[in-house]
Amino acid sequence: NRLYINNFKYYVCYMLLKSKQITADFINTIAIKEKAYFISIIEYKGFRIKVNPSGRVTYITYARIQGGGNPRTITHGTTHNLSYPHAIDNHLKAMSLLEKGLDPNLIKKTKTKQFLDSMKFIDIANEYLVSKKTTGDHSLAHSHHNQNYLLSNKLASFHEDSIQDITLEKVETWHAKNKHTPAATENALMLLSKIFKFAMITGFNHLQNNPAQELKSKNVFTKQKTSKKQLDINTEFPDYLYQLCDPMNNHKLNTVTRNIIYLMTITGVKKNDLLNLTKDQITNNSHITFKKRNNFIQVLPITEEIQSVLDNTAKFLSESNTDFYSEYIFYNPRTRKPISNIRKSLSKLSSQFEWDIYPESLRKSFANICDQSTIPRKHYYQLLGIRESYIPHADSSIELEQIMELRRSLATVQDNINRMCPMMVPGQYEKISDLLFQ
Repeated sequence: NRLYINNFKYYVCYMLLKSKQITADFINTIAIKEKAYFISIIEYKGFRIKVNPSGRVTYITYARIQGGGNPRTITHGTTHNLSYPHAIDNHLKAMSLLEKGLDPNLIKKTKTKQFLDSMKFIDIANEYLVSKKTTGDHSLAHSHHNQNYLLSNKLASFHEDSIQDITLEKVETWHAKNKHTPAATENALMLLSKIFKFAMITGFNHLQNNPAQELKSKNVFTKQKTSKKQLDINTEFPDYLYQLCDPMNNHKLNTVTRNIIYLMTITGVKKNDLLNLTKDQITNNSHITFKKRNNFIQVLPITEEIQSVLDNTAKFLSESNTDFYSEYIFYNPRTRKPISNIRKSLSKLSSQFEWDIYPESLRKSFANICDQSTIPRKHYYQLLGIRESYIPHADSSIELEQIMELRRSLATVQDNINRMCPMMVPGQYEKISDLLFQ
């Protein structure tokens, strides 16, 4: 198929291929024409093969960076020095960087070591914070805290150093001097580590280590209390989901209690907020509101996953008490009182671990998955009910649109949680709710 687009003074011809495979023979027999044209592969959005009249055939990525702006053109190489599979790998890496708000062209720019040596840590740190604020990854409050406290105060001793002069020994000395503020020092160390990672992907390729990360790996911090611990996302979290699904019914969890725990898992909502959830907090199957201190209201959009929990709970309780009405969403069908304790159920789900899972463990794990799901940073804070990023809810169309955007982000996070469950069977069980509520 050919589509001719009038682009001011010249014509550009686009040829769209529907084939899922590009062979070496195809690459070698691409037709050279009088004017440049592009071959676009459907399976890889943004990937193009540019064919020049001179005979030069180039692999490129043409896509926008997260946050908008003009599309970037990233050149990967020609058919003479780069194979098609390697070009696809480079394209996927470029798309991943663009989705994170990073420009691959800036990362690829060659900079001399003399210039790198002259760059001070404070300059790179400021560049990192500005980039996070610009892309919306950091809220205004979070940016202000990082800039005016962690960087300006806690990390002040590194300001005049070049980044390659910051060694593990220097970081250890700094850490020892700041033991009197352990929480702030750990947050500052985390920021220092992120600045090093940012430097490594934006031109400082010669950096061989991250001293902040090395210090963290030496276990210099006080051992985390079990009640504050989160599930390891790669190892423990899939095991936890398996225990929650309980295919052999070993745990014999109460249906209502199990649904509360599942809802905590896929929303990160605090335990007491769910235990005290009433029907008047639900607005037209659209969202749930939770009143916090100082007249702060957290808004939780209702996704398909959340609705399935509410429907299953209502069905179970109505079958148990056909003539009883309760204002609460979750209650004990025998005592007809709200559920007050889920400790025993969590202990059963912890049977395969060396520590007990706590409600806060699930909330921290949910926050971790949100952080890895590349959703807007403001949505990350909104889903966790952090006041600084809260947008007050009313019935205006603008705010309803914001709730819809937040729902899409929450659905993305919940899809990622579903994919972590080891019992997923494509075409049969694609969601945890398929297993719980079948």
